[in-house]
Amino acid sequence: MRSNRYYAAIDLGSNSFHMLVVRVVAGSVQIVSKIKRKIRLAEGLQANNTLNEAAQQRALACLAIFADRVSDIAPENIRAVGTAALRKLAPSDPFLARIQTTLGHPIQIISGEVEAQTIYQGVAHTTMTQAELMVCDIGGASTELALGRGFQTEQVVSIDMGCVTWMTAFFANGRIQKTSAHAAIKAAEALLQPRVAKFPISEHARVLGASGTFKALQEIARARGRSERFTLAWLESLLHEVTQFERLEQINMVGLKPDRTLVFLPGLCILIALFRTLKLPHIETTEAALREGLIYSMLTKLQQEDVQLRTLKSLAEHYHADLSQTERVHRLFLKLSTVLQPFNETQLNLARAVAYLHEIGLSLSYKQAGKHSRYLLKNTNLPGFSVAEREALLQVLEGVGGIIDDDKAPEELPADPALAALTRVLRIAITCCQRRRDDAIPDCSLTQLSPQQFVLQLPANFSAKNPYLASLLQEEQVFQQPFGGLILQET
Repeated sequence: MRSNRYYAAIDLGSNSFHMLVVRVVAGSVQIVSKIKRKIRLAEGLQANNTLNEAAQQRALACLAIFADRVSDIAPENIRAVGTAALRKLAPSDPFLARIQTTLGHPIQIISGEVEAQTIYQGVAHTTMTQAELMVCDIGGASTELALGRGFQTEQVVSIDMGCVTWMTAFFANGRIQKTSAHAAIKAAEALLQPRVAKFPISEHARVLGASGTFKALQEIARARGRSERFTLAWLESLLHEVTQFERLEQINMVGLKPDRTLVFLPGLCILIALFRTLKLPHIETTEAALREGLIYSMLTKLQQEDVQLRTLKSLAEHYHADLSQTERVHRLFLKLSTVLQPFNETQLNLARAVAYLHEIGLSLSYKQAGKHSRYLLKNTNLPGFSVAEREALLQVLEGVGGIIDDDKAPEELPADPALAALTRVLRIAITCCQRRRDDAIPDCSLTQLSPQQFVLQLPANFSAKNPYLASLLQEEQVFQQPFGGLILQET
């Protein structure tokens, strides 16, 4: 009997074939299986828009594996699509019938515009942003761009160029020449300019890149300890580095995986053209792509505006965390922080996430609870949180360690002043909520004598009536002394 508990998305791309299998756990998507095979269909395209036999055999062998994997999943929970390379085949091409038969499930050949919209949906449902969002995906035979806000796309463009087709066109037989790289960039710019002339991107837009080229750049940046927010200057420095090699297969760069070497340079040329044409200041990598868009098209109940909150509630439910305590800490943080220099929306969302993750760590084990929460952050898929947000979360989580568990108190707070202040207020909120009852939270407020010196106003005779909380706050006062000081004042 085929299960309806699992969902499968199959992406028959021009470079790689992907399968993603998930299930819904506690209101969130959990990945249970990923399969990826380098097929390079676009490399097998012939002048008459048919595929050579080698490419067909690679594709069919992969689809036999996919067919076996989804054989126990309900057909209505499976979506399979083909993209640019398959779009080039005539509808009557016998190969299209063969792949349908081999997979044992209908395969929809989608247009470039639908592909761009679906990629956007996958990113939007796994990314927390209220600003304008632009998504870019450099595939094997096409490049998709989508611009929108929230879940709604406003402009979509699909352009007939990709890392595999650009490899064939400009780096024949694997040879690398600087003139060829510059020709590849110019050709990409020529295709882009008329298509994106009416593609208005505001300076506040968040720009995210999906799929292989961007993941390769992310891996290189991590291996080199560089920012994962890519700029044109860095991309051009990589271009100079790569063009020192004579052949594509000889490219050997720190962080670049061997299976990405052949298509890295062509993809890089296309991305540089995008930067120059659209005048992008920077771009970040997103984990989501077409597959996630297909998954969320089947899971309409999970289509929520607040992606981060959906993720946090799912984690809390999964680890049986005390949601009442999480909400208690978050409410008190908001109350205490109102008189300070206003935190922006991203920072407020970070504070909410810390309230959840701190409590989840405690639910796992009292001993070294802070370490558990930080491990969870480092090793769990967190839809809605960007790389930069996860890094900031980790800093704040380290800063709130050792309050009520036996973790060692941190020796420093985040270097960013706003994050340091946010961490200090969270520590006070967590401490004041340690009776874990709404009626036991002191009626307190926070003021500042200076940007770093805080004053916590407490009720009269608070220490005499609440010796337990008073002792915790006195310990916190000692902790905060090196960071500007905390004055406890009973009035």
